[in-house]
Amino acid sequence: MKELHHTVNSGISNDDVQLVANTLPVRMPSRVKNDRLIDNVLLARSIFKPNPYYGTRLGANQHILIDVGELGAQDLDFFITDSSGIPKNRASDNDILQRIALANEQGKKVVTFFGGSTTMGTGARLPAFAIPSLVEQILRFKYQIDTVCVNRGIIGMTSQDSFNMLTPDELGSPPDYVVFYTGWNCAFNFTSLQALLNSKNHSLKNNVYLGMSTRHIEHNIHLSQQFSSSSARKRAFWLSMNNLLTLISKISSSKSIRKFLNKMLKFDPTVNHSFVAEIIDEISSADTNVVALAAAKDYLRVIRLAHACCKSEQTTFINFFQPCLSWGDKPMTPTEQEYLKNSPPMGGVQRKFQEFVMSKPQPDYFHDLSDIFDTVQQQVFIDTGHLNPDGNLIVAERMADQLAIQLK
Repeated sequence: MKELHHTVNSGISNDDVQLVANTLPVRMPSRVKNDRLIDNVLLARSIFKPNPYYGTRLGANQHILIDVGELGAQDLDFFITDSSGIPKNRASDNDILQRIALANEQGKKVVTFFGGSTTMGTGARLPAFAIPSLVEQILRFKYQIDTVCVNRGIIGMTSQDSFNMLTPDELGSPPDYVVFYTGWNCAFNFTSLQALLNSKNHSLKNNVYLGMSTRHIEHNIHLSQQFSSSSARKRAFWLSMNNLLTLISKISSSKSIRKFLNKMLKFDPTVNHSFVAEIIDEISSADTNVVALAAAKDYLRVIRLAHACCKSEQTTFINFFQPCLSWGDKPMTPTEQEYLKNSPPMGGVQRKFQEFVMSKPQPDYFHDLSDIFDTVQQQVFIDTGHLNPDGNLIVAERMADQLAIQLK
């Protein structure tokens, strides 16, 4: 454990990330940027694949560098998926189906983690420092318990999306434990749906139903415009424009020109989700208590259903309510204060959502981590919800402590 803490506390540089990525015995990793040009958009969608039911699935056999900076090399995250499109815990790991088969032969417990981009590894820098991988390591080093921790985290996933994936993907051959690490994405998505459903005049109202995410809303918008000539012409224009600007960018090979061309596409509706701004406006103008209470009830109902489904298959279910800057009383660093200051104003609905979720006694499978950083002085957030490796390690230790109680 000391070595693990030392590695995390020493910091992980972009050079460290590049070294791991470039020394693998595979092709050079794809690099996805915060970029609107069509070559980057198509690359991103081949990795994070839009899906009408799940919202998003991950592509198989991907080796990806995610550039979370603004077009330049700021912080890099490295992801690897196996032949099933499941993130690996370490670059050297076999495919997860092989690891599970071996675990079953050796009597090791299998723990499957569901969650959004934080679970997947955004901010972790390397696969070994994503939360499921850290839990696996902590259980081994601290408790001498060998497990296989499966990372089913996907960017943007809510508890509803996790539930949609849980029933067909995991409970056919149930793991020993299912862990949901949820709350942050749910606060936005569930309150969004309630605000839109309560709106009297919003244009999206007829395309919104309970259980949807923003990815589903986007899909519904495209379906509703499928036979609209004006929508087709507008889409054709912007796609043609984007292809032309992408070609210019490739010919010039200049970062400054590519950055300028990206700014030209800020009005392109095919790559900018204008409805997200409309959703934030609806949340901000809605009755905070009404929207947050209904969203909290939706969230808790999904968690109860996930528990019931797991129980029916003799699988232990655990839900961890994740931290974010909108709740808890973390002593914030100046950078963290800036993150919160620049986050979209939504009338305090996120904090109300957390208050309503925790307003009643929760069952023993529900664990609140929203205050886990209340005594942590150092920076652990890289925005209002994603964590750096330090933050992941703190969360993973708390999870491992809870799992160890049950595993022993």
